[in-house]
Amino acid sequence: MSATCIFCKILRGELPVTTVYEDEFSLAFMDLYPMRPGHVLVIPKEHHVSIQQLSSQMRFHLFELGAAVAKAQTESELQCKSHNFFINDGPEANQHVPHVHLHVLPRTGADLHMALFSFVSRYNNVFGVAKKRRQLAQIAKSIEGHMPKQIMSPLME
Repeated sequence: MSATCIFCKILRGELPVTTVYEDEFSLAFMDLYPMRPGHVLVIPKEHHVSIQQLSSQMRFHLFELGAAVAKAQTESELQCKSHNFFINDGPEANQHVPHVHLHVLPRTGADLHMALFSFVSRYNNVFGVAKKRRQLAQIAKSIEGHMPKQIMSPLME
């Protein structure tokens, strides 16, 4: 783990997080600055900057977990009709945290303008974090209630 990486600090319990799913290999949690309500980040517990540094089994596991998150988002109280899955891999690709992470972004269909606005302004509002965390906890509980107990992948064999 990296001493300065914000996601490694979350994994060590040094920073608060609103968890949706956790196993021995990965963590899925609510994005503190979501582009849309229900925005979840999926990370490996090993610190790697690029997806190309992950084993093929870990890449498979992250995407299986991402798919399970998307299914749970759809079944939750969110009005989710579709999803964006994306990884910003490297600083030139707009990767702000140097730790591999998969974004699972629930979409409603009529939210393009709000999603674009959120993308541009998501880090500007640092006020109201306590209220934001309460809202994230409520959404996370709804998503978590639809998550499987374990994500099956080659890592589990």
